[in-house]
Amino acid sequence: MNKKNVKRLLSYLKGSTGLVVLSVLIGILFGSATVAIPYFAGRAIDNLGDIDALLKLVTNIVVLIIIAAVLQFALIKMNNRIAFSIGLRLRNAAYAKMHRVKMSYIDKTSAGSLQSLIISDVETVSDGMLLFLNQFASGLATIVITLAVMFYINWKISLIVVVFTPVSIAVASFIAKGSYNSFAKQSEIRSKQTSFVAESVNNFRECKLYNVTDIRIKGFDEINGQYQKTATKATFLSSISNPSSRFVNALIYAGVVFTGCIAGIGGTITVGCLMSLLAYANQFMKPFNDLSAVYTELSDSFACLNRIFAHLDSPEIPLDKTPEELPDKHVQFDIEFKNVSFSYVEGRQVLKDISFKVGKGESFAIAGPTGCGKTTLINLLMRYYEPDSGDILINGRSIKEIPRSELRHYIGFVTQDTWLSDDTVMENIRFSGAHITDEKVFEACAKSGCDSFIRKLPKRYNEQIENERDDISEGQKQLLTIARAMASDPAIMILDEATSSVDVVTEDRIQKAIRELLNGRTSIIIAHRLSQITSCDKIVVIDGGKVSEIGSHDELIANGGFYSRLYASYISG
Repeated sequence: MNKKNVKRLLSYLKGSTGLVVLSVLIGILFGSATVAIPYFAGRAIDNLGDIDALLKLVTNIVVLIIIAAVLQFALIKMNNRIAFSIGLRLRNAAYAKMHRVKMSYIDKTSAGSLQSLIISDVETVSDGMLLFLNQFASGLATIVITLAVMFYINWKISLIVVVFTPVSIAVASFIAKGSYNSFAKQSEIRSKQTSFVAESVNNFRECKLYNVTDIRIKGFDEINGQYQKTATKATFLSSISNPSSRFVNALIYAGVVFTGCIAGIGGTITVGCLMSLLAYANQFMKPFNDLSAVYTELSDSFACLNRIFAHLDSPEIPLDKTPEELPDKHVQFDIEFKNVSFSYVEGRQVLKDISFKVGKGESFAIAGPTGCGKTTLINLLMRYYEPDSGDILINGRSIKEIPRSELRHYIGFVTQDTWLSDDTVMENIRFSGAHITDEKVFEACAKSGCDSFIRKLPKRYNEQIENERDDISEGQKQLLTIARAMASDPAIMILDEATSSVDVVTEDRIQKAIRELLNGRTSIIIAHRLSQITSCDKIVVIDGGKVSEIGSHDELIANGGFYSRLYASYISG
């Protein structure tokens, strides 16, 4: 619970400052009202023979009870709003950060871990803040005012409480510090647990296919066992904080009872004042008990908060420079890779001094064995990553001068991995923007060949679909992603194994639609099926991260080089 994190957390109170001030004031008033009740109760005991005075004092007590109840209701409602407003801002910041971080961060962080951080960890922080807000102001006011009244009644007896209170605080603090490490480890294992479950759900069929269900269950049991062990320790440590403080407080209370009774026997204190002091001794320690319990609960919150702030501090993609003039989306583009080298891990180059040029309106294929760096070239063109050296130019301009959002606006991208959002068919096709009309959606679906199966769906284009829907085949999902790219009317088209999930008949239909789509557009095609790229204007062959050869299909076959051998292996296989 370092000061830096506390100060940073308080920055998320912006917009709720007025509510916080009001909450503190109400907390002080609530504490004051509860402190006044034992004082009037003690005076009532001392006025048992005076009915008028007794009725007046009892009336005061009843009024104070009602006021305290109303103030507590307002305090809880207000603190709920403050705590979950902080949660809202933290969750928004964490989710927005996810879209600004470098792609390498996303690659190294599991989806389950990010889900746990944005949902569970933020929720834990909100709950901890709520507990703290409900206890802090009223508890502090209760401690200060109670101590003042106790000294007013009998300062000698009150000294016993003051002298031994630090013992209670020290015990709670010692236990809370011990519980923090356990809560931090619990948060880490919870993230791992969420990731494991997400992985099992997303790959449920593969687990069944390879008969690894028992292994996955055993794996989850191990993680769950670790969580149970760590959570038990953390919960135990946090649970004994309050009883330990109460034990010390009970000893203090016993001391007040003993010295108070001695003073009563000596006639230096009335019965009513003694009863008030005993009530105050108990009331004085209650906020310490409550705050010590809150302090240990905050250990879990701050462990989660550390993970959230670590996420928020992760490196971001540098801000783009706004160019003086952006090219028209509907003009033709050429693309040039100039001496591009790149490595995901320092010292292990994936691409080495890559140079080639795609002419305006030219269809350009990238071929090579698996792992040679074909998809990496596309990742660099899309600016998911930046080259270690060299540059990539569009119409002679470095893509570093073009904002990423604008650059990707020019490009249509169909990958081998299909993804559909939980929405209607119409909105999935119109995913790139509301500017795409219904007519463009219908046209794109007709060209891609998915219109026929869409019209067989119960609600046709208004049918709700999502990525895991079983009654839509992988091939049909692929057709929908192709239609989505067509509807965006890109200037540059990239196809990365775009027909990998369709049958031969469907593939033929898609290829015809793609040829129409690519007509007049600059296009880059990656395909393991070399038959799909034989008609491309040029083919660049990548081998071992380097350009092996460039030319048309016929030229490369005639050269008898690596591509010729690769193609011969393909057609014979």
